[in-house]
Amino acid sequence: MDREIAPEVRRRRIVRRVAVAIIAVAAVVFSFAATIQWLRPSIHRSDIRIARVERGSVDATLQASGTIVPLVEQVVSSPVEARVLRIGRHAGDRVHAGDELLTLDTASTRLDAERLRERVAQKESESAQLRLHVDEDVATLAAQIEQKKLDVQILHYTSDQKSKLREAGLASEQEALAAAAAAKKSDIELRQLEDALARSKRSRDAQLAGAQMDLNIARREHEASEHQLQLAMLRAERDGVLTSIVSEEGATVRRGDILARVADLSSFRVAATISDLHAAKLAPGMRARVKLAEGRILGGSITAVDPRIEGGVVRFTVALDEPAYPSLRNNIRADVFVITGVRTNTLRAPRGALGQGSSEDLFVVRGDKAVRRNVRYGIVGDDFIEILDGVHERDEVVISNMNDYAGVKELRLK
Repeated sequence: MDREIAPEVRRRRIVRRVAVAIIAVAAVVFSFAATIQWLRPSIHRSDIRIARVERGSVDATLQASGTIVPLVEQVVSSPVEARVLRIGRHAGDRVHAGDELLTLDTASTRLDAERLRERVAQKESESAQLRLHVDEDVATLAAQIEQKKLDVQILHYTSDQKSKLREAGLASEQEALAAAAAAKKSDIELRQLEDALARSKRSRDAQLAGAQMDLNIARREHEASEHQLQLAMLRAERDGVLTSIVSEEGATVRRGDILARVADLSSFRVAATISDLHAAKLAPGMRARVKLAEGRILGGSITAVDPRIEGGVVRFTVALDEPAYPSLRNNIRADVFVITGVRTNTLRAPRGALGQGSSEDLFVVRGDKAVRRNVRYGIVGDDFIEILDGVHERDEVVISNMNDYAGVKELRLK
């Protein structure tokens, strides 16, 4: 026959069973919570960029591509159509003002210059002969006038005498009238000669002026030809470095072809291009920042904007505040940021990957979590972006590209 279990034993068994059940339930709850925590998206702080929202200034900019070029560069062009006779220097050589760069074969140009010199001599001879001819015509008329004046005096004296004799009855009235008519005729002939002399002088002056003009034109053409011959021995006009030069002796070049470039590599400027969509926003005098490959940023100003649009781009030039900065080199690339507007004492954050639209969702750090918030942006610069609302000053925000977490409202930070 079984014995009855003591009450103390039954209580201990019940307590043990309840404890086991409680422990089992706690284990299940803990496992469930751990599973939920494990399934929540998380990210390491070291894998993202976090920046603090602060107050400051933001520059609105347009980004352009730039190339560093010499501030001063001499372009040497062919003054005539000729053949390259001799090349005296090579690209990369340092040259001084007056150094010969190359020489052109100018035999045909010399013949043209000689022909023009002979033409000048011919024009000078023709001008001298013309002067002698017209001066002789004027002198002949002047002599005729002097002779005619004597004839006029004689005829007037004769007319007076005939008039007196007629009054004395010693000459007929017909003789007196004939003498008076001869005197009047001589007066008319004298006036005609004087008019002819005036016309002859005017004609002489016009002919001499025309001849002098032709002579001056011939002289200028000859001087231009001689100047071209002097330029044919192409020389450097300033100290610098020969950045390019025609490479083949014997090559035929046309008038105006660029044969060499001499650059002063002690100072530089920036030749920049930007999409023609922004052409209306550019103007001389606008400030710009030039970012070199090494990360150094130089200030500058737009000095000229090319009104032509070629290939969908606009070209403009930026003068640097430090044109002789040591790291500047010819033909290196640089990013150019044209400043179109400035906001001061505004909420801003480092640009990072932000600013893909006028508003977007970004993650705001709250302790060990990153919570998604929608923010609106103002002006966008190359370094900072203006935040209009959605966050507060001193908030920390994630500025990395978070496209992989689209739709996630909260991230756990490790």
